[in-house]
Amino acid sequence: MKRSFETALTIAALVLPGAAMADWSKGFVVEWNEPAMYYGAKNGVIEPGTDCPNGVNPELDWIKVLMDAGYTREEAEWLRNPANPTRSAVHGQNQVAFRGKDRANVYTNPTSVADPGLVPMTGKIAEGIDLDGNEKTGLTSPSGEKGIDNTFYRTLGCWKTYRGPTRLSSGALQFNDAMRNGGWTTVIVVAGKGKDPMNDDNVTVGFYASGDKMVKDGNGDIARDYTFSIKPSAKYEALFPARSVNGVITSTKPVDGELREASYNRDLELLRAQVKLTMRPDGSLSGYVGGYRPWEPVYKGWVNARGPVIEALTWVQLPAVYYALRRSADYSPPGSKGEKTHISFALRVDAVPAFVMTPQGTQQAASVESYKSIAVAETDRSRTPAALAAIAKRPHLEDGIIVDPNSKFQAGPTADVFASRDTVTAGN
Repeated sequence: MKRSFETALTIAALVLPGAAMADWSKGFVVEWNEPAMYYGAKNGVIEPGTDCPNGVNPELDWIKVLMDAGYTREEAEWLRNPANPTRSAVHGQNQVAFRGKDRANVYTNPTSVADPGLVPMTGKIAEGIDLDGNEKTGLTSPSGEKGIDNTFYRTLGCWKTYRGPTRLSSGALQFNDAMRNGGWTTVIVVAGKGKDPMNDDNVTVGFYASGDKMVKDGNGDIARDYTFSIKPSAKYEALFPARSVNGVITSTKPVDGELREASYNRDLELLRAQVKLTMRPDGSLSGYVGGYRPWEPVYKGWVNARGPVIEALTWVQLPAVYYALRRSADYSPPGSKGEKTHISFALRVDAVPAFVMTPQGTQQAASVESYKSIAVAETDRSRTPAALAAIAKRPHLEDGIIVDPNSKFQAGPTADVFASRDTVTAGN
């Protein structure tokens, strides 16, 4: 329900018991978010540019890939033949997963195959935040700021699923469409204690989940000034101490938090996270959330999106993504001598004005605070014994491939590649 300006003022005058009301507060709903990947080409996705002088990873020659893995040419050609009944137009060819040493599944055992390699991002410009405060490390922002830490972009920036002009990469389009069509909602509350929101040394920014769906206007854009209630979550919440200078909000202290990200991984867990957000003259908010994220869940997210399909559509071998992320990881939670399990990352965020209400839905959020303590525990019903038993009887995702227990042919290390061909031949 859209609220009038007078109603909003009445709600804003109410104070949540136990919470200190800020001198000013603003609410927003995130209408777009995507990994911050600087685009250096003039047009297109696969064309060379300052970011990727050699273009993107080329389309895979699957016959060669399979033969390099030990399959004969005849086996490789049959596995790639559209007439092969084990090759699904939706789920791909399961057998291509088994191309590691001793035909191990390369999705769950990526080191069972040598690193296939990725085309590197060699440009010097990157979007994001200087996370470590060291101008001598990192890249340079489009505006000239030194020390931008975004190794995730440096590692995967020439993978065509991530590459493209702002808001036009294939990955960003796919997942933001899901979000904007009701998949999930993220709201932001910005509050301060000064007299001027544009210049305030005491600002706090809160990212929260909401159970309310966004509304689109007649142009298909996310409508402004709609009302959303915060949904307390034990997972999706991040609170940032910050300051504003000339309308630019920057963190004053790194924090740990987790956001809902537009990707197969969904969970954006960030350590030592910071924000750099600009309050625009039209009332919108845009900028970056940056921090160090665990790299292995990113890899697993791509695997669990059906490995054969991802590889075929995005032109990479997933083990190459594993090797690249592991090799490029630049942060160790225990300290500099520990294993580097995290990689610097930046999320580009665009948000429009909204009325953000407290969880009860009766008062406008006039401060930024944690609601984790009142979050209702969510039961994963997909993992109950009954649910698992039901899944086992129907097609389901397992180790990066779709397994159909009712199929006559099953992929695996010892699968007879030609069994399906013999059946087709006999049928003719």
